Amino acid sequence: MGRSILSERLERAGPGRDTGSHKKWWNLVMVLAAAVTGRIFIRRLLRRVRTISGDLAEINVSDEPAQITQQRDPQEVTQLVDNINASLDMLDRERQFASNIAHEIRSPLAGIRVTVEQATARPGEADYPRVLEAVLRGVDRLEALSTALLLVARSRAAQADWEQIDLCELVRQEVADRNDPISIDVICTPDVRVTAMRTRITQIVTNLLDNAQRHAAHQVQVHVHRTDGNARLAVSDDGPGVPEKDRERIFDRMYQLKSISQRGRPGIGLGLAITRDIANAHHGAVWVESSPLGGACFILQLPIAAAT
Repeated sequence: MGRSILSERLERAGPGRDTGSHKKWWNLVMVLAAAVTGRIFIRRLLRRVRTISGDLAEINVSDEPAQITQQRDPQEVTQLVDNINASLDMLDRERQFASNIAHEIRSPLAGIRVTVEQATARPGEADYPRVLEAVLRGVDRLEALSTALLLVARSRAAQADWEQIDLCELVRQEVADRNDPISIDVICTPDVRVTAMRTRITQIVTNLLDNAQRHAAHQVQVHVHRTDGNARLAVSDDGPGVPEKDRERIFDRMYQLKSISQRGRPGIGLGLAITRDIANAHHGAVWVESSPLGGACFILQLPIAAAT
């Protein structure tokens, strides 16, 4: 008679029903906790996204290179910030490249203008053969620059003309078609084949040979062989070589070493950048190291063609 009504109802309900009721309440608590936690997480994530968006807005109106600061973010946000920073870095390089190109174009144009204005101001005293020679030098420089820029664009464009190429035959043909001041010694392992765009690989060979001829003292050597499932083409010279601190930077567009070329006019700083772009498009690599001849050795590595 002293027992409460609640105790009597619990006895009638039995232990099974009591356990089931507790499970339902526990599940409800877990759902509510997950909802609250998720809401807090989403709010924090949106706050971080707004911060990133604000940083990007500031970077867009600034002339100075900048990056998004990394914080203790979830992995997905960290990857997003990494990708944004990589894109910002690439855009900064493109902006610097455009600035360098503008300078490279302006320099020969300014030279042509000064030469022509001087001749026009004193037509009776002008040495017209020398004037025309100076103008032609400026035009040659502009033509070389425009050709290189076109190659930069084409080196990244998708092409359909892939074929199996005997790298040794291609090198021998290119060497035979040239008229260089220094003879080129070609050493080849037979039947080194790659799947590639012929015109692009020919451009790499041309760029590397032109570079070697500018810097070599007496020797240029080309070695084609296989190594670890890859084809390698090495162009060596006995020139001054490339300092170790510059061996990566020389593949940047418009970057040129301070050392003076042994012969001919200096390059325009795009040949090696084009070479790397083409190598990357072929799933290959290009780098420079010390040459057995005493100068620089530029190495192109490409995957060996699959057997047919």
